[in-house]
Amino acid sequence: MTKPRLTLAITVAVFLNACGTVPRSSGAMQLGPDTYRVAVRAAMGNVTESQKMALTEASQFCGTLKKERLVIATERLEDIGGGPYQVTFRCLAANDSDLIRPTLERSPDTVIQVK
Repeated sequence: MTKPRLTLAITVAVFLNACGTVPRSSGAMQLGPDTYRVAVRAAMGNVTESQKMALTEASQFCGTLKKERLVIATERLEDIGGGPYQVTFRCLAANDSDLIRPTLERSPDTVIQVK
């Protein structure tokens, strides 16, 4: 194979490998008492699947602690090809007074400060 063809073949292989990203997770990272964060990237940069995987992983993590999951915040992380999704959550006992129905609000894209 000539050098230009070999270079093209390697470039195409690298590109296709990047497009078919293997699902990855950061695992639950403790941020504070009962508060955790998990970031997940689904295969092929599918944002909806990334979100589903992150929420499922958060629920499973809290389940191993015999606690309930309370989502504090969600965020789609900016990345080439899209797809990573982050969930910040708490694992609380079923009778914890902080375990309430969450009211999720979208964070503003732009913040204007008046001084």
